[in-house]
Amino acid sequence: MGAHMERPFTIRRAVPRDAEAIARLAAEAAGEEGGASNLETDRIKAHAFGSNALFEAWVAQERNNAPIVGHAIITKSYDVRRAAPNVVLCELYVVPEQRRSGLARKLMSAVARRARDLGARELAITTGVENEVAQRFFNAVGAKRREAAVFMMSADGIEWLAAEGN
Repeated sequence: MGAHMERPFTIRRAVPRDAEAIARLAAEAAGEEGGASNLETDRIKAHAFGSNALFEAWVAQERNNAPIVGHAIITKSYDVRRAAPNVVLCELYVVPEQRRSGLARKLMSAVARRARDLGARELAITTGVENEVAQRFFNAVGAKRREAAVFMMSADGIEWLAAEGN
């Protein structure tokens, strides 16, 4: 693409018929990091839509009915100290052939608008400590790195601790 042309991408909230494309992109994203994704079509349909949605997906395409070439997946959280919603960016993915087109930035702008509309005071972004490309990108869109001690409990740990109360 020699001359850097801004493409007119459409970014919109995902609908159930997008679930298959989102699952495919999630698998590609995980594969690029040497992992696998459990975010299958039926899980997306069950968890991303309706009044009790556990996450939201935003998708990008060049025009209506064109293939989906990127997505952003967010969850809503709550900051108890600030008594305000938080938004967490779980995944931002753009297909390789659309990278460096400004699309990731447009997706982030859509996420920021959604966070603002929800009244969020913070947008949390997690990325791998080795993922320098992602870290440079998030820095470029104005996110600041914050070190935190994050504790994760595995499914086995949850079961073990839950059983203690019986």
